[in-house]
Amino acid sequence: KSLAECSKAQWTQAYSPGACHMEGATAVVKCLGKSGSQCGTRMESSSYVGIGLHTMTIKAAPGPGVVSTFYMSTNGGVYEKSCTQPWVELDFEIMGNQAGTETKIWTNMLRGTCQENWAWITVPFDVSADYHTYAFNITADSISWMVDGVAYRTVATDSFPDVRTAAQSGSFREFISVWGKSSAEAGEGIPAFRNALGVLDSNTNVFPVIAYFQRPSP
Repeated sequence: KSLAECSKAQWTQAYSPGACHMEGATAVVKCLGKSGSQCGTRMESSSYVGIGLHTMTIKAAPGPGVVSTFYMSTNGGVYEKSCTQPWVELDFEIMGNQAGTETKIWTNMLRGTCQENWAWITVPFDVSADYHTYAFNITADSISWMVDGVAYRTVATDSFPDVRTAAQSGSFREFISVWGKSSAEAGEGIPAFRNALGVLDSNTNVFPVIAYFQRPSP
């Protein structure tokens, strides 16, 4: 396996070549086993974007401990854990552990030095059962988190100059990923996030568990 298979058009796969393959235009991302090192990969878009509608169609990976993500970042797609260098990030964190007839999805706007602006949204379907389209609608003065054309959360950016600057200057890149954690591994994010995610040890699905991303054409 090489990283080239899922590195198509404007997308580049960052690591774990065996965790992704293409089926037509769909990137198929696998959580191969019940540890973080076996679970998923990340892909980044090469183009910088700002104001506009940015979409990704996703069928999320099921079960505890695994998350399928679509996010925008000014920081190369990584969480700056020292919290000394400011960046802006907009997130959909789609946790398999929350999937059901209704699904809670973690949304976030990270800004400054690790300043969280998170909120749950609830969608009326199982995110792991079928494809749904997730979108960030970025305007000059707001960010909306949209699913299947419905705005579930909107944040005015008047009081967040760094977010407005990132939007207006086109400083974001788009990222998609699948990742997971076992009980033996240090968790990611704040306690509310870790508790909602659960751990791979508890995931009773047959592995690999899989997420599907229909990446937009450039």
